[in-house]
Amino acid sequence: MRWEPKQWWAGQDVYIIGGGPSLSDFDWDRLRGSLTIGCNDAFRLGPSVCSVCTFGDLKWFTQHKADLEKFPNPVVTVQPWLYDNGPDWLLVAKRQKHGLHHDGSLGWGGNTGGLALNLALALGALRVFLLGFDMKLSDKGSPNWHDHNLGQPTEASYVRFMFGYNRMVEDLPNVFPGREVINLGMDSALEVFPKANMDDYL
Repeated sequence: MRWEPKQWWAGQDVYIIGGGPSLSDFDWDRLRGSLTIGCNDAFRLGPSVCSVCTFGDLKWFTQHKADLEKFPNPVVTVQPWLYDNGPDWLLVAKRQKHGLHHDGSLGWGGNTGGLALNLALALGALRVFLLGFDMKLSDKGSPNWHDHNLGQPTEASYVRFMFGYNRMVEDLPNVFPGREVINLGMDSALEVFPKANMDDYL
């Protein structure tokens, strides 16, 4: 279903659940009662942890469609093919390739985390906290905290992701003035947003 973001969460704190391996041992109960946007497989954590699921990859959607349809919370994407071909329960916003947007469309930035960031801001979040935005493999070579990986990202993948966030941090003060984005991964390779210890905000 074609959709434009609404001010569901105006003035609220929102946590984005990324896919990075730093969340492998994370206690998900810490997010219950919080507003969250879960990237990709985070919907499997359940509706009490993942308030909204978002994704951008058509292959991923095809693989998880049957389970996603049972997920009771909103599922949002900017996958272009699904704009006219998606099921009625799927919320499909217009996709912009780069940057942050507040005109009813959402920036993609080359990865689902970028989409989730723009979505959180478009929903009205005052502060957005990033979890699992590692932008690198674990010491054991794992790309994610879960085992449902579609493929192994390469160094070029992370360079592309970083480029997307560089554009977004440039847009932030102009497109969403007065908002904050804070990276709660102290060991994250994503340096464009200020970092903080998650224990201070969870």
